[in-house]
Amino acid sequence: MKKNTFLLPRSFRLVGIFFIVIGVVLGIARFHYGYKPEFLDFKMFAFYSYYIESKYMEVLRNNLGEELAGFFLITGLFLTAFSREKVENELNNQLRLKAFFLAFYLNFLFLLAALFFTFGFAFVYMLMVNMGVGLLAYIISFRFLVLQNRNKS
Repeated sequence: MKKNTFLLPRSFRLVGIFFIVIGVVLGIARFHYGYKPEFLDFKMFAFYSYYIESKYMEVLRNNLGEELAGFFLITGLFLTAFSREKVENELNNQLRLKAFFLAFYLNFLFLLAALFFTFGFAFVYMLMVNMGVGLLAYIISFRFLVLQNRNKS
């Protein structure tokens, strides 16, 4: 059987789970508790920024707390989703494809719900959440399908 070259090594899953935990902790600290540590304040180049006024192609001072939380969470989900299983076979590839389609459908439903039931800046938050919903839906559906298949055999 041809080796699937698109998948990451199995050890990346552990790194991914670690990154997810860091991302969740940073996200809770930033968004729930409003924590913005000063050591994360940097001057950054921005193509476009809109706070009080629109700014294009400028260097701005920004706290990277939100960006770090997003980076760790999205990267962790990616590493977890696309790491090899202990045993890779044709059945796993079929389950991956099925999980991919389920995740795509769930992501589509999430976007439709956000479009019709959130308004104003809340919709922007839903778009931010949507960055991880597809990967999370894929991970959950793939794990569910693997567990379901394991119980059948």
